[in-house]
Amino acid sequence: MAAKQRRYVVVPDDNIFNDRMETTSFHLFHDMHKHLYGRGGPGILSRPLTEASDEGEAPPTCPRGRIMQTEVGRIRLLDSLDLNEASLVAMTPDQAFELARCYPGLRIRPELFLYPLRHGLPNLIRQQSNPASFRSKRSLSLRCVDSVTGAPVVGADVIIVLNGRKGIGIADIRTDADGRIKTALPAAQSVIEAVICSPLSGYWPAQAVDVEVLDSGDTETTLPLVPIAEGFSDAVDRMLAPAGALDGQGVRVAVIDTGVSPAQGINVVRGLNTTGTEPADEWFDNGAGHGTHVAGIVSRIAPAAEIHAYRVFEKDRGGASEFAIARAIRQAVEDGCDLINLSLGQSSEPISISREVRRARAMGVVCIAAAGNDYMSPVSYPARSGVVMAVTAAGVLDAWPEGAMTGRSIAEKPAPVGDAFFASFSNIGPEVDFIGPGVGIISWVSEQAKGVMDGTSMACPAVAGLFARLLSGQPEVLNMDRDQQRSDDIIRMANAKARPIGFGKEYEGAGLIE
Repeated sequence: MAAKQRRYVVVPDDNIFNDRMETTSFHLFHDMHKHLYGRGGPGILSRPLTEASDEGEAPPTCPRGRIMQTEVGRIRLLDSLDLNEASLVAMTPDQAFELARCYPGLRIRPELFLYPLRHGLPNLIRQQSNPASFRSKRSLSLRCVDSVTGAPVVGADVIIVLNGRKGIGIADIRTDADGRIKTALPAAQSVIEAVICSPLSGYWPAQAVDVEVLDSGDTETTLPLVPIAEGFSDAVDRMLAPAGALDGQGVRVAVIDTGVSPAQGINVVRGLNTTGTEPADEWFDNGAGHGTHVAGIVSRIAPAAEIHAYRVFEKDRGGASEFAIARAIRQAVEDGCDLINLSLGQSSEPISISREVRRARAMGVVCIAAAGNDYMSPVSYPARSGVVMAVTAAGVLDAWPEGAMTGRSIAEKPAPVGDAFFASFSNIGPEVDFIGPGVGIISWVSEQAKGVMDGTSMACPAVAGLFARLLSGQPEVLNMDRDQQRSDDIIRMANAKARPIGFGKEYEGAGLIE
């Protein structure tokens, strides 16, 4: 039986001491691009707001695949960013191994997928239990309701933490039309550590802890959820100076995420879908709400900044291909963006993204990325890349209403400083550059509704918004030639305005930008 093909990213392992690229490895790499595109390139342009759609019609960004004959047999070329940049290839693992041996000047790695860095299910439940396998008379019946009206909260995600230390629990449950869920429980489960209800919009997430389980039958629990009050002061309001109407003027911020819906106050002007499978003009939010939430935070802090939306997550897919993200970074640079927000991550290095963030930095563009939400584990990629600004998350004590579960993210070490605390879920390390508000953050999740999210995903756009605010006030830097001196000066400007909170450099880098 023939081995199954996998998708691989191929990049030139270029050597700065030999920039003419006349090796056999580079010749093969160039031939891949030419075979796919001819001597030209993708030539893709982002689309203005008036051409955006939920169900677009423009052809996808990737070309039709083509077969290429090589020393290791026939491989399928899927995509290429440019003549000297990353290519996406389908071949068997044996072919990839042999191709790397034949052409040692190329780096060939399996395609990776990156995920939104909102703190939630993947961080709390690492090992999902299957209720259908329980041989038990015990069960849980939960109803989530509005704490004010008692009305059912419909379609909310529910997580049941059975063993928090081991990360064991029940997930992938949503409340029904009456706000209810029902699930079997393990026979030995006498206490449920936590039951968490987290709607996408309208409410603060809530939890019940140490729920005692009946020996048999339904353990009935009602969980009241606090509605999001208009004008409530969250951690962004409490930690940062109020925004002026002209903050961010003249600055373009790329949001590479799940797409952005044009909600009130979000100054989104252009976008592109770079998934390669969906129409190029289908760049509104894919329904996850994450990209809209991120863009809304940027616009809260720098209202006049232009938002360029690049959708890299397909509808109903949790992960985004590193190649789609690499293409989005390249397009953002071509579109004249000044800052690139990357509220996404992966523990391993995605080589095509690493190459594109280096190129962006060399062309005067600063990439800002979320550090990750793995409870003080090492910083995720691409934030871990040396040319990218890595952002951790902080919060403000009691910057949430009574009844919300937000306080579970307060770290004990480092201890709070004044009313500021470090987010217990945030990754840390020597790569950290800045810290931002990322616990209990209110922002749009659709064109009509707001939601509350936690994560370094939220701290990242807060810092991007602060960069935009500073840059708009420094036209001599904003209008510099687009080279690395420009990006260096932008970062130097931010460092000069950052003040440590007191957590330590591995937790906050230079601190919070004022």
